[in-house]
Amino acid sequence: MRARMTAGLLNKAARGDLALTLPTGFERDTQGRVHTDPNLEVPSRLTFVFETFVPRRSASKVLEVLQAEGLRLPRRDRFGEVVWKRPTIAAILVILQHPAYAGAFPYGRTRTLHNGTAPGRAATTRLPVEQWRIRVNDKYPAYISWTTFEQIQTMLHDNHAA
Repeated sequence: MRARMTAGLLNKAARGDLALTLPTGFERDTQGRVHTDPNLEVPSRLTFVFETFVPRRSASKVLEVLQAEGLRLPRRDRFGEVVWKRPTIAAILVILQHPAYAGAFPYGRTRTLHNGTAPGRAATTRLPVEQWRIRVNDKYPAYISWTTFEQIQTMLHDNHAA
C-alpha cells in the first residue's frame, strides 16, 4: 500500500501538480492553479530583491540596500498569511535560492540524513540542482528566468567559496 501511495505522490510531483507549500509571492486558487500574489507590493518587493542582487552579486549588499531604504520583506507567518518583516540575510537567501521564482516546480531539493549519534536527530542537507529528484520548468509564473536563477546560484556559490 505504501509503495502505491509513494508512486502516486511521485507521479503528481513529476507533473508539477503536487500541492506543496508555496513560497511567499505565490498563491493557489480554488482550482489549484498558482498565481502571483494579488497584493502588487509583494511581487514588486520580490522583484526588487532579484534586481538588486544581480548587479551587486551579494545578499549582504541587498540587505544594505533594503535597510538603507527602510524596506521590509514579505514573509508568511505560521498561518500562511503574508506579513512584512525586517530583512535578514537568511530571508534574502530563501528568496534567491527558491526555484519557484524562476517558474520551476521542485521536488527533492533536500535530503535528510539520520546520524547514529543522536536518536531521533536528523540533518537536512540542500542538494545541487542536478541532484533534485524532480524539476518541472514553467509550472509557475516566473519572477526571473531559469538562466538568471542559475546565474544567481553560481554567484551565491562563488561568494560562499570565497
